[in-house]
Amino acid sequence: MVTIHRMGPFRLDTEMGIVFRNAEPLALGQRAVALLRVLVERAGAPVSKAALMDAGWSGLAVEESNLTAQIAALRRVFGEEPGGEHWIETLPRRGYRFVGPVVATRDPPQEEGAELKPALLIPGGPSLAVLPFVNMSGDPEQEYFSDGITEDIITDLSKVSTLKVLSRHTTFTFKGKAVEIGQLAERLKVGYVVEGSVRKAGGRVRITAQLIDASKDSQVWGERYDRELKDIFALQDEIAQAIVVALKIRLLPAEKTAIESRSTQDPKAYQLYLLGRHYLTQQGARSLEIAVRFCRQALEIDPDYARAWAVVALCQAFLHFGGSEESGLSAAEKALALDATLAEAHAARARALAALGCNDEALAAHEESLRLEPDSFEVRVNFGLTCLYLGRYEDAIEHCERAAQLLEADHWALLIAADCYRLLGRHDELGVASRRALERAEREIALHPDNARALSLGAIALAHLGEKERAEEWAARALTIEPDDMRDYHNIACAFAQMGEPDRALDLLETCLPKAHLLAWIKREPELMPLHGHPRYQALIAREEARLAAIATG
Repeated sequence: MVTIHRMGPFRLDTEMGIVFRNAEPLALGQRAVALLRVLVERAGAPVSKAALMDAGWSGLAVEESNLTAQIAALRRVFGEEPGGEHWIETLPRRGYRFVGPVVATRDPPQEEGAELKPALLIPGGPSLAVLPFVNMSGDPEQEYFSDGITEDIITDLSKVSTLKVLSRHTTFTFKGKAVEIGQLAERLKVGYVVEGSVRKAGGRVRITAQLIDASKDSQVWGERYDRELKDIFALQDEIAQAIVVALKIRLLPAEKTAIESRSTQDPKAYQLYLLGRHYLTQQGARSLEIAVRFCRQALEIDPDYARAWAVVALCQAFLHFGGSEESGLSAAEKALALDATLAEAHAARARALAALGCNDEALAAHEESLRLEPDSFEVRVNFGLTCLYLGRYEDAIEHCERAAQLLEADHWALLIAADCYRLLGRHDELGVASRRALERAEREIALHPDNARALSLGAIALAHLGEKERAEEWAARALTIEPDDMRDYHNIACAFAQMGEPDRALDLLETCLPKAHLLAWIKREPELMPLHGHPRYQALIAREEARLAAIATG
């Protein structure tokens, strides 16, 4: 039995520690979820600040502002529902009280043979979620391969017009979590679930997959495949089409062709692309450079591999900011010439155009990327960044908050949103977004202490939160780890500017500006606005403009 607290369109699953809005899991941290659980379990009754602090930070000495920030996060989420921002009532000098609608239910597992619940039926055809396939290779380094197989099966099934398939970003929320299939399906509002495992060794691969009818918790179809790695594409096609047949769906000829269509036919190039894609998600300068190398190797094998060109373009768009000569524009245009439907290539092209000041073209490219793939982290965060620099703060918040939901490990998107909240004077939300970004950065640094980007971005979050000593410590660590990444110099300069340390910020800008393609961004960077009236800043900008003009005229 699991307790579900239903609050209008919201549901708190106490077993999984996740809040859903309809079928969508929300990007709330575990502390906010813990506070909400205490409040709804005592709905209508006052809950003291001490009780809430104990629930969220048991045994830790933290300031009361942390509690305020988490309550503000909950109010912001509930505010999506009319009147929802008032569901948590402040009791001055006492605590808080939940006054919104709440119904607690004890949901048992579905029994064999139970009727399919109406919530699981999607008009027009069946619905399913493909859970992340488990890496059974005994080598964590092979995780990229099992994740890639899962993503491609999701992509293949999404090409079937009569089948509703949840996005990769929704299902990967449950990666590594033990969940009961029937309950998960009900929460996600799907009728079927696909799960499986991948074992890759040498030149062979074993994939086990099964399709489960969530209403009966019974297997509809299952198979184990042992193949040579060179047959991986045919195997993916076979799995996708077997699922479609098991669901009694008739494939249209165009859908069958779309499923069988591949960006490359070379399994070695495919593996190299998956490695590049894996390193792209880590975002650090070294990781991005590694991603480019893997994709370049894939392109040496197959020069027409559009998806590999798209990853190169995204990486170059990020690295160009820190000094790389390649902006990503050429790689993006090569990708789009091969496949105009690649959303990430449109996003990279938009980023490069924005850096050149081609704002209208950049926005058009962003809109096309969003139309093609609205649930892509890269699409959302790049669109959000451009909106920030163009002063479209509400749009930037929308895209970056969505990006933060799509990639739970990311902290950058939340900092872009935080900057927008600051510029709009929404200080409670600034604190919440900064705290969420900091918590994510702390988790990343605990796993990877040498991640300079997490440290430099975390320093900005700490500056927003007034934790100057820690911000300075993180800044020093970042520069020690990555003394040549100009993006970190930029980030730390932003932190110092926000902490009222203009000279320290300008020292960093004077170092990085001549070495990186930063002038257009720095002139529009909201975090650096406190420097705009400083004579050193004005002289620095004038020098850099003159230097670039001299280069342009030869």
